[in-house]
Amino acid sequence: MREAQLALKDRKLSAWELAEACLERIAAIDPVLHAFAFVDEAGASTSARSPRGGGPLSGVPIGIKDLVDVRDLPTSAGSRVLAGNNASTDAPVAGRLREAGAVILGKTTTQEFAYGVVTPGTANPWNTEHIPGGSSGGSAVAVATGMCFGAVGTDTAGSIRIPAALCGVSGLKPRPGTVPMDGIIPLSWTLDCCGPIARTVDDLVPMWAAMTGAPVRLPVPGDLKVGLPQGSSPPFEVAAEVGDAVEGAAAVLAASGFAVRHVSLPAFRLWDGPRMGIVPAEALAAHREAGWYPQLAELYGTDLLDAFRQAAGTDAASYVAARRRLEVLRGELMRVFDDVDIVLLPASPFPAPRRDAFDEPPPPGERPSLVRALTRANGAINCCGLAAVAAPCGFSGGLPLGLQLVARDESAALAAGLAYQRLTDWHLRRPPIPPAR
Repeated sequence: MREAQLALKDRKLSAWELAEACLERIAAIDPVLHAFAFVDEAGASTSARSPRGGGPLSGVPIGIKDLVDVRDLPTSAGSRVLAGNNASTDAPVAGRLREAGAVILGKTTTQEFAYGVVTPGTANPWNTEHIPGGSSGGSAVAVATGMCFGAVGTDTAGSIRIPAALCGVSGLKPRPGTVPMDGIIPLSWTLDCCGPIARTVDDLVPMWAAMTGAPVRLPVPGDLKVGLPQGSSPPFEVAAEVGDAVEGAAAVLAASGFAVRHVSLPAFRLWDGPRMGIVPAEALAAHREAGWYPQLAELYGTDLLDAFRQAAGTDAASYVAARRRLEVLRGELMRVFDDVDIVLLPASPFPAPRRDAFDEPPPPGERPSLVRALTRANGAINCCGLAAVAAPCGFSGGLPLGLQLVARDESAALAAGLAYQRLTDWHLRRPPIPPAR
């Protein structure tokens, strides 16, 4: 993104030429990858011919997750339930991106109503037999392959960090409330947040400035104390190569002068039950309020239907008990930040799984084990209201591995991520471009 911004500033490239190049790339490779649910060629071309100047994203082509309203474009949330639904106004975050000068290319693919980690139909560009992660899978794939320079995602239990990790790009999961969620279809009102995905942490900074409408002021990276979970007590199970990659990232930071110490975290599986007592219940309430469920039940996929049936049995006392349990767990995890500013964790416990790994239906009332593992690695961070930056930290079998740098606020997470990427080159690697159809 930075190179494109410099070329635009020096008038070596026009915003229209940049947008047309992205649209040509989408036309060439997206029939294979399916990163975009809708491409607004006419709107993008018109916007690029007279981009708003002076903003942090002036002339930069971006994609917006198909959960976020963009004026005059479809918002289908990846579901037949919303077929034919067009937004009449911009969600506040989309409006801010326009004001910052971004050129909106279209809507990126999401798992149905953001409930899942697979993004069916969208392929991982590093190996199309593998999932890109979700639910913001389209945004991550579009960025990884240069179809756009940045994209908007949402995150309830890892939906920015998981696809960023599995596709080898960077993403920022902010604290809830830092970006307005108006005009964004909710999954879980109390856990949802909206953040940017870009190739590098450096590119996340102008995206974040645009989304918040305020300059980003970063702390001095060397002043940040870093915590690494003790090898004998990780908060969740990880593949050996992932654990080695995260320890390698800690070693890189330590060698550059960061104070790195071991910390102990409560087991993240303790969050599973309370989270799943809250997310489906809040999703069910949102869909009832919108008049979609049960009126249009036959149009939903099985994942959401199963979640709604489970949630229908959640009474008020059970919901309150789940929220109380999360508060207790939050207090236990937050004590770690009395001693450190950053905690290093995997953004995914393993490389991108194959698509057919999700073919076997789970037992009734349960989610697939791989879904539980991916959301377990991330969901506790949402429940604690923390910020986290996901960044590439290695490869295994030709697939990217992802690190998350967790902090009390976005500035600290971004500063640590920037420092790490200035010391490494994992983020510079690009996936093979699939043959055009």
